[in-house]
Amino acid sequence: MAHLAESLGIEQSETMSFGDQANDLTMIEWAGCGVAMGNAIDDLKNVAQYVTASNDDEGIAKALEALVFNAE
Repeated sequence: MAHLAESLGIEQSETMSFGDQANDLTMIEWAGCGVAMGNAIDDLKNVAQYVTASNDDEGIAKALEALVFNAE
């Protein structure tokens, strides 16, 4: 994610990542806004800036609605 953001000229603070398992931990920690899914492991929820609904309950859409489209 860091390499992609750099190659596209996107600041770290302007990135958002979503995850639910241990393999997502470094990505969630690195992102400007790390979002843990509602079904995520506790370690991930503890480091994420935001916890959304589960992946079976439209969690990504709900997080985008709250954090991007309704952001003031």
